[in-house]
Amino acid sequence: MRGLRAAPGTIHGLLPVVLLLGSVVSARAAQAVVTVTDDQGAPIEHAVVSLTSPDPALNGPPGKGAVAVMAQQDKQFVPHVLPVRVGTTVSFPNHDDFRHQVYSFSPAKTFQISLYSGDEDKREVFDKPGVVALGCNIHDTMLGYIYVLETGNFAVTGADGVAVVDGLQPGPYRINVWHPRQRAPLAGQEVTVTADAGVTASYTMSLKPPLLLGVPHP
Repeated sequence: MRGLRAAPGTIHGLLPVVLLLGSVVSARAAQAVVTVTDDQGAPIEHAVVSLTSPDPALNGPPGKGAVAVMAQQDKQFVPHVLPVRVGTTVSFPNHDDFRHQVYSFSPAKTFQISLYSGDEDKREVFDKPGVVALGCNIHDTMLGYIYVLETGNFAVTGADGVAVVDGLQPGPYRINVWHPRQRAPLAGQEVTVTADAGVTASYTMSLKPPLLLGVPHP
């Protein structure tokens, strides 16, 4: 079930407005259902919800050996936001009929892929946690983000502002929510997942206006 919303006037800064325990949806593992909205109550898409445990065994298998995909299609990065675990290899296929030149100047991963076209196997390993903002030297309006995490428990909100993180094992976790346009970091929240209960939470986030030019956020 989803969390109840706080009454008007109870939101302070950017703290999560509600977090409560709910019944598990799947009989095999618990899940976290997190809703993210803006200051006006509208759903926020492309927010990354992650649950990190102090117990490394609860954070899933290492990212080393895993492969994720950040494609270029219709002069866009698809998906717009891609969360991965530290050590994951990301492939950059080009599905357009023209060439792209993908780059990043972010501290978590600085790289540049020379001009290429088609489904050439262009890959990079993301071995440091943090935000990696992507651009294209040929198409200035292209923006994408790879969010490198130290947990495998994550999901991205859809158009309805909801993210569902499945497969959670019993234990302690910290929920964090991130968006490339957030004005300030949201406070994390400590929760405990039990064998017969998952987590439901709601967050309110203030966003910066969309960028009009193809300059990635730092």
